[in-house]
Amino acid sequence: MNLGLKGRVVIVTGAASGIGKAIAQAYAKEGAKLALADINLKGLEDLKKELKGVEVYVEKVDITNAEKCKIFVKNVAKQYGKIDVLVNNAGTAKMGDMETFPEETFRQHAELMMYAPVRLTNLCIPYFKKNGWGSVVNTASIFGKQPGGLISYDTIKAADIMITKDYSAYCAPFNVNVNAVCPGPVATPLWYAEGQLGDQLAAATGMDKKSAIDWFAKTNIPMGRYAKPEEIADAVVFLSSEPAHYITGVAINVDGGMVKSI
Repeated sequence: MNLGLKGRVVIVTGAASGIGKAIAQAYAKEGAKLALADINLKGLEDLKKELKGVEVYVEKVDITNAEKCKIFVKNVAKQYGKIDVLVNNAGTAKMGDMETFPEETFRQHAELMMYAPVRLTNLCIPYFKKNGWGSVVNTASIFGKQPGGLISYDTIKAADIMITKDYSAYCAPFNVNVNAVCPGPVATPLWYAEGQLGDQLAAATGMDKKSAIDWFAKTNIPMGRYAKPEEIADAVVFLSSEPAHYITGVAINVDGGMVKSI
């Protein structure tokens, strides 16, 4: 299938590792021109070296900073002359007791995963209008549809799904589709890196990290494993493609059957 992405200018946030890196690699295979943002500049530069045969612009950006977002989007437009696709992917998560979960942490997570996608979408819309075409894909989560025990993450991802739906209606008249991909647990540094969810789950269960992660998968995911980052990336790329352009306002589960509702 020809996805019609060759030469399209694609912004991906949180692109230095995990799902974002896999998304960038998937677009590169389609011949897109990439604009990658992350706070981890070394990770971006390493990825740029890896991606042969495609144009790649990288910039260290703290997307919780409104002014930095404006500068980044302007720099991308200056570099390529247009913007076609925005993938709002950057995110994080933290386990914690709901009664004592730090309000400041909740606010930081909201800035990263709720306000920043709204901000970046608004900044890209004028370029989409100029093109007469555009696409936005938000990395939400199945934990925006059913509780996952992470109060900030669950709440914000639910908001991301509603943001997706609202923007899909707003953007449809100027030929822009807006969708969300909702992963279940994915085998990325968010789970496996030191101090991240795997370690937090291990501390909560009294298991070692590997046992805790394996136990969670076997207990909660019908397919019995975490997703590969590439499996999420393929869904993202398809939703922003020409064949999928009539699809808008959806939040597609990529979760090995974890969501129980219909």
